[in-house]
Amino acid sequence: MAQMATVSSKGQVVIPAALRKKLRITGGTRVAVSERNGEITLTPNPYDAMLSLCGILSHVEEDVEAWWMEEKRKEREREDAEIEGSL
Repeated sequence: MAQMATVSSKGQVVIPAALRKKLRITGGTRVAVSERNGEITLTPNPYDAMLSLCGILSHVEEDVEAWWMEEKRKEREREDAEIEGSL
């Protein structure tokens, strides 16, 4: 069911609280505004959620890139062994 909102004289619209909570829209959240076939859509910027994770691992002292490269090397070795075993 559609929820109603009123456009202010400045063109501002308040997104109903239930929708803000459901979509995790908080103050400062950027939204994309688009129009199609006479309908206006607001879409939360998915990059905001990703950007909020920046620095979340800053306390990790381990060289994450080296760890990741080692894991990828091990994965390739396992895959190579599986291929050789199936021949």
